[in-house]
Amino acid sequence: KPAYLTVSGQLAAETHACALGDVYTFGPTFRAENSQTTRHLAEFHMLEPEMAFADLEAAMDNAENMLKYVVKHVVGTCDEDLTFFSKFYDKQLKDRLDTL
Repeated sequence: KPAYLTVSGQLAAETHACALGDVYTFGPTFRAENSQTTRHLAEFHMLEPEMAFADLEAAMDNAENMLKYVVKHVVGTCDEDLTFFSKFYDKQLKDRLDTL
């Protein structure tokens, strides 16, 4: 019978979440599907939270809080990068990030 490898640590995290509550994994993720595009990522880092006994509202709150934390950190520590992106990609980037 064929067996396939998972591309994340999610299966291990699910068992830990049952014992510990809220856990997460962070690490490289690899894509194995065949793609002929130049925009396809074969490897990237992904954060995967696992929350035992959480409903949709709790999952959405967790995602929103994490996103706000990351944006606040980036705004506070990566001004040179944000200036670059504002100049070449999105003129209103800093203003939009400040509203979060």
